[in-house]
Amino acid sequence: MKKIIFLISLITSISLVTKEAKACDSCNFFEYSLLQNRSYIGLFYRHRSFGNYDQYGYSSPPQTSSTYLSTAFKNGTAATYSSNARTISSPDFDPDFIVMHEPEGTGLYVNKTDQDWETYETVELRGNFMFQNKWNFTFLLPYESNRVHYEKMLDLPNPVQDTTLSVHGWGDLTLAIDRIFYVYNTKARHTFRPGLALLAPTGQSRKIAQNGTLMDPIIQPGTGSWSYVARFNYQLFYNKTGLNAGFSYKQSTEGAQNYQFGNSINGSLVGFHQFSLNDNWLLVPNIGTYYEQSQKDIWEGEKQNLTGGKVLFGQGGLDINRQEWTLSFLWQTPLTQDLNGNQIHHQNRLSIGIIKAFKL
Repeated sequence: MKKIIFLISLITSISLVTKEAKACDSCNFFEYSLLQNRSYIGLFYRHRSFGNYDQYGYSSPPQTSSTYLSTAFKNGTAATYSSNARTISSPDFDPDFIVMHEPEGTGLYVNKTDQDWETYETVELRGNFMFQNKWNFTFLLPYESNRVHYEKMLDLPNPVQDTTLSVHGWGDLTLAIDRIFYVYNTKARHTFRPGLALLAPTGQSRKIAQNGTLMDPIIQPGTGSWSYVARFNYQLFYNKTGLNAGFSYKQSTEGAQNYQFGNSINGSLVGFHQFSLNDNWLLVPNIGTYYEQSQKDIWEGEKQNLTGGKVLFGQGGLDINRQEWTLSFLWQTPLTQDLNGNQIHHQNRLSIGIIKAFKL
């Protein structure tokens, strides 16, 4: 038991003290498993929201010498802004134009306000398949709906307001494999699950705006890159009470638009208890913490100073089980966060899933 406690402490401490990695939008792998390791098919809905800044006002001083042009939506129609121009005009098609999320180094600067917000929604089909109670195979296929809103985009005589970027499409396919080890004694069950995951560049990573301009790679549904995730999960189950601990590390290649997402780590520590009702129903509330941390992204060889950081969430949830069916709820809220630059802050997250277990 001392070795088990030491292992859990090590997983948690690694996720909390690593200093080289800095996290924004860095969920490596959405972890979910039933109390009993079983095959299942599931449909999940997840919602992440962002709002507020460390400081309000312009994100950067005016860039008078920049040659970049960027595009944003003004009340649903496209308009182009130039760093050295004082006019707004409809652009001709140019594949090099990019609709920016964080307009870093573009000459397009944002007057950040408390009315700005971002939402990222995912509907995910998930399949989980057990083999000989030793191997576990998982696939995740997400559909993404992402929206970014800026209240004021430019400090012009007539500032552009109510600018909303919106993009929808398929995200990257994830394939994962776990090796499951059990350790039993008369009072407890220990389950160890080391594993690997691969995110393939199957998602839509070059979505364009209404005028044919490319959307920013940060808010694209897919990344256009290969990502590799090393994972380790542990569960202690003792007399209807349990503990889940997990850790993962993700590394990505350069993807679409010469954009590379920073390496990231995730860690979680969650306690739960199982209640039985009328022999047919199980209620499993849980409470714990979840941690994300990532390095800065790289775009065309340049580090993006408005990406990366770290955030610690508190979380609570409830699984409702009846025979082969489970309904899962999870709520996360940030406890503390330290993001690079004047990024928009993490806010609450919601996850709802419906799962049907089966035997192969």
